[in-house]
Order: sequence, then C-alpha cells, then structure tokens
Amino acid sequence: MLDVTRASIRLTKASLLHRARVAVVLVRIDLDGPPHRNPDDTEVPCPHIHFHREGYGDKWAEPIPPWVTDSSDPWKTFHDLMAFCNVVTRPNLEQELFS
Repeated sequence: MLDVTRASIRLTKASLLHRARVAVVLVRIDLDGPPHRNPDDTEVPCPHIHFHREGYGDKWAEPIPPWVTDSSDPWKTFHDLMAFCNVVTRPNLEQELFS
C-alpha cells in the first residue's frame, strides 16, 4: 500500500509511505518537514527517508538516497518511490495533486 500525505498549512510538506499489513511502515520519505531525531540522538535534516528496522519500526531516519532524483519535486519523488518499491501497476493520478 502506498500513501501520500500532505500538510494542511504548508502544502510542500509531505510524507510518502510504503506500508505492509496496514500499520507497518516499510519506507517513508518526509519532504519539507522538521529534522528527525533518531533513537541514538543523532539528527537528520529534512528531506529524509525512514526504512523499517526490526524493533524500531520507522523511528530511524537517513539522508535521502541517490535513487531519489529530485526530493524538491513530490511528483518525481513519488515515482522514484514506486520504482524503488517495484510497483508494477502504477495508479492513475493527476500530477496537479502533487503541486
């Protein structure tokens, strides 16, 4: 399951998620939000990515990886995430929803 969530006040703030079993976040990309503090007290600036870690869920963040081609563009980032997650049948979405 892929989710796209946008902030109501700052429209550039977004989270893109790949989930399993409804509640388990496997991958999450946070765009234009605050920095993230990891459980070891390190801070990762936004944009950043979260991968599921056993025992921690999505509580750890890392810098955006190279396969995200343009993290300033939510539309491109969504397509990069779908490619990373091997989404074969892509949803029919309007690009205007991401701007």
